[in-house]
Amino acid sequence: MITSLPEQWDRCVDVVVVGSGGAALTAATLAHDGGAEVLVVEKADMIGGTTAVSGGVMWLPGNHHMSTAGVDDSREEAIAYISRLAMGHEHDPQLIEVFVDTAPEMLAYLESKTPVQMATVDNFPDYYFPFDVPGKKPAARSVEPVPYPVARELPEWRDRLASRSTLMSLGAVSTLGEEFAGSVPDMQEELARREAEDIRVKGAALIAMLAKGLFDRGVELALESPVRELVVVDGVVVGVRYEGPGDSQTVGARKGVVLACGGFEWNPELVRSFIGYDVKPLTPPNNVGDGLQMAMEAGAQLANMNSYWGQPAMFDPEIERDGELVPQFEWGRGEPGSLIVNRHAVRFANESLPYNDFPKTFGHFDPTRIEFPNEAPAWMIFDQGVKEATQILSMLPDGEPPEWMPRAASIRELAGQIDLDPDVLEATVARFDEHAAHGEDPDFRRHELGLMGPGSVRPLDQPPYYAVVVHPGTLGTNGGPRLNADAQVRGQGGGVVEGLYAAGNTAAGAFGWAYPSGGGTLGNGFVFGFRAGRHVAAQPSREIGG
Repeated sequence: MITSLPEQWDRCVDVVVVGSGGAALTAATLAHDGGAEVLVVEKADMIGGTTAVSGGVMWLPGNHHMSTAGVDDSREEAIAYISRLAMGHEHDPQLIEVFVDTAPEMLAYLESKTPVQMATVDNFPDYYFPFDVPGKKPAARSVEPVPYPVARELPEWRDRLASRSTLMSLGAVSTLGEEFAGSVPDMQEELARREAEDIRVKGAALIAMLAKGLFDRGVELALESPVRELVVVDGVVVGVRYEGPGDSQTVGARKGVVLACGGFEWNPELVRSFIGYDVKPLTPPNNVGDGLQMAMEAGAQLANMNSYWGQPAMFDPEIERDGELVPQFEWGRGEPGSLIVNRHAVRFANESLPYNDFPKTFGHFDPTRIEFPNEAPAWMIFDQGVKEATQILSMLPDGEPPEWMPRAASIRELAGQIDLDPDVLEATVARFDEHAAHGEDPDFRRHELGLMGPGSVRPLDQPPYYAVVVHPGTLGTNGGPRLNADAQVRGQGGGVVEGLYAAGNTAAGAFGWAYPSGGGTLGNGFVFGFRAGRHVAAQPSREIGG
């Protein structure tokens, strides 16, 4: 942290936005539209951060597409739904109300003032729709970007915009709505056209739309320019120092700095310190907590630090990035004829739980045994019927099992291959099978509760049997600087850290530990990026020299 004004700034602008994901680009858009001169500074050599490789879905209660879909919503219902899931663990209940009140406004603004265009995701209810939770909705709170022709609209930037994810579960050229509708196999000609013409979908489309809007506005975006320090004078953030290609730049910010540069999931020390156990990140590897650490040095108050956006993770030896294995979304979790066991060979949760919740069970402490019994890794056990019904990582339903995947003619033999107690695993599967034969799961209510709908069960009675390792994974951390309603960073001694804002996974999430539905991450980030950009642009310019 730099604590005195430099003798000479390399340049001065009104607002510096750190990061180029959805929250960052939304903040930059609103700051520009509020009359500010804006500089966006990105650490990576590509635009888009985690948003660009995500599904691109935003969860926005009360959005204007809901009426078209014939789904009513209300402020009271949305607040009740989020509050029930947060269970009092949110760091400021007012921010839930701020989110609900701002979400429709934010989306309407982006769709009217930028190239961003969204559509409802059909057949996509709130994640806790099967649960006894007030305010839940059967559809339409989650919206996704429509396909966007990057080659036509941004030809000079196409190689700097993320085009696809390394996550196998996200179709490279199909929308989530198309995948849910099951229409993708009937769309081969359209999908081929998108591939040939570089028409992008999901998070890549959303970032391209936002970037196009910023470039049309003349906003400058500096890539390969990691911010190393904030300039903080007398407790006021007045600039940043970043390392651009070939040199270091110290840039003054007359109105403020917005930190929206991802979480800390790729920083093992911070993960251990705050979350307490290892999680496998499914995000770009640049998210090492730069924004968090700069905010801490500037005196930020923190919140929600032991929380993260959860996702069970699996590894496939055939999928690498820069020589390292890339964790994948779970495949087959909750399928009839499958279950998950811990290292003691016993089940420990409903396998159909929302994906944000399941990884949290890995951190459970058993005070009687004085241990963390579910400490990773766990094993998903499944039979031939599951194998033939769904793709599991790179193993296709009609393909040969890969050599790396354990396979055996019996549960006992499989237990020996994966170093689990064969007697206990046999007993676990036998108990599950006994109740599954009647379509029931009295231990974890899987036949009643699951992601967006009841789960289902059947006995594991079709050998051979297979096993895949399951780890707690994360789509990003959601703890960080505590915010006020305008996304200003709150200070440790009260009030705010003047001149400092945060949004996205750099900031403490408004929902606490909860993940209301698909797009909860981006919805939260975009809303507070919107509020940050609007508020910082309205601030008076500080005299900072230069």
